Amino acid sequence: MEEVVRQEIKVKDRILQIELPEGFKDKSVEAIIRIKRGIEEEILADKIKIDTTKWKFNRTEAHER
Repeated sequence: MEEVVRQEIKVKDRILQIELPEGFKDKSVEAIIRIKRGIEEEILADKIKIDTTKWKFNRTEAHER
């Protein structure tokens, strides 16, 4: 099974140091570094538009449930 380590770190001086679990010792690893984006960017909430003006529902039926 693949072991994954995920850490969020605030970079201050362009040097990144990560302590890995013992299981990683003497193994080849792959590191992917990316800048964390805000949740607003990840869900693209401002990019999705839904026109609900023509939506209809039975109010009585909705209240019965």
